[in-house]
Amino acid sequence: MASSYDPNRGLTLVRNPHFVEWSRDAQPQTYPDVIEYQFGQTVEAAVTAVENGQADWVFDPPPADRLNEIGTKYADQVHVNPLTAVWYLTLNVNIAPFNNLMARQAINWAVDRNALVSLYGGTNLAAPGCTMLPPGFPGHVDFCDYTKGGGATWSAPDIDKAKSLVQQSGTAGQEVGIVVTDDEVNKAMGEYLQSLLTEIGYKAVLKPLSGNIQFTYIQNTNNKVQLALTSWYQDYPAASDFLNVLLSCASFTPGSDSSINISGFCDKDIDAQMQEALTLEQSSMDAANRKWGQIDQAIMAKSPVVPLLHPKIIDFTSKRVGNYKFSKQFYMLVGQLWVQ
Repeated sequence: MASSYDPNRGLTLVRNPHFVEWSRDAQPQTYPDVIEYQFGQTVEAAVTAVENGQADWVFDPPPADRLNEIGTKYADQVHVNPLTAVWYLTLNVNIAPFNNLMARQAINWAVDRNALVSLYGGTNLAAPGCTMLPPGFPGHVDFCDYTKGGGATWSAPDIDKAKSLVQQSGTAGQEVGIVVTDDEVNKAMGEYLQSLLTEIGYKAVLKPLSGNIQFTYIQNTNNKVQLALTSWYQDYPAASDFLNVLLSCASFTPGSDSSINISGFCDKDIDAQMQEALTLEQSSMDAANRKWGQIDQAIMAKSPVVPLLHPKIIDFTSKRVGNYKFSKQFYMLVGQLWVQ
């Protein structure tokens, strides 16, 4: 429980004297007697503090320019885990040019996921993606409809195929607005996408917006967003949290700032399959997850989205920290750490 809090300096948590362990599997006793959060340092200073043993963990992701240092000198203190999340592009299926299937597929073929992984921070921080369901997540199936030479996982873009599809679609030369947030990483990705769309035949315009408004802006159909860069991190470990939440007919509400189906994708057949999978979950999660894997593939054939990468999380801890445990749902379990 919280024993003290200063929004400018820190938070101190201590053991709750009323807590009783009722299930070791569900809620085991914690190791720490006290957890002290310190606010106000830059992430650079926090990394240095952990290196020097003055702190035990860094809340924010370590800066890209420190990854080589901590990965070599402090390798036994670095914990890397894939996150159940996806960064992706939304393609508005209801307005030009992406109301054309071939135009949408062209973007999937064209994007170099390795280039975007590099802009995100490199392979220590992300892996290229080709599916909406993250690897290792319930329902995930290794498949990739849009990789040069074919294969179960993404390996390379096919620019020639993308250019051909743009020409076949009759959408070459049309203007495409790319909406991203205006932070350094997202803007760099947006600049790459602007160059790429120009290369395959569009007149691409980059539209960076403040992170405070971008997510609601791209959801509202009144803003006529053609293409946007966004991300989704699981709320709960079920395939429906990605596919049903993000791409079902029920999740599309025109004119709303809370229309999480940003592509405006509504396919009656796929929607029926989602309802079948949701019903299956009541009797057999294995059967339901197989169905969700099929739905993921069916959605990608329609190409309303472009999965780009699946991020990873790096926990950098001090030498004195032990018993590091990671949960795909809750991430690092602070209560299970001990120090000596």
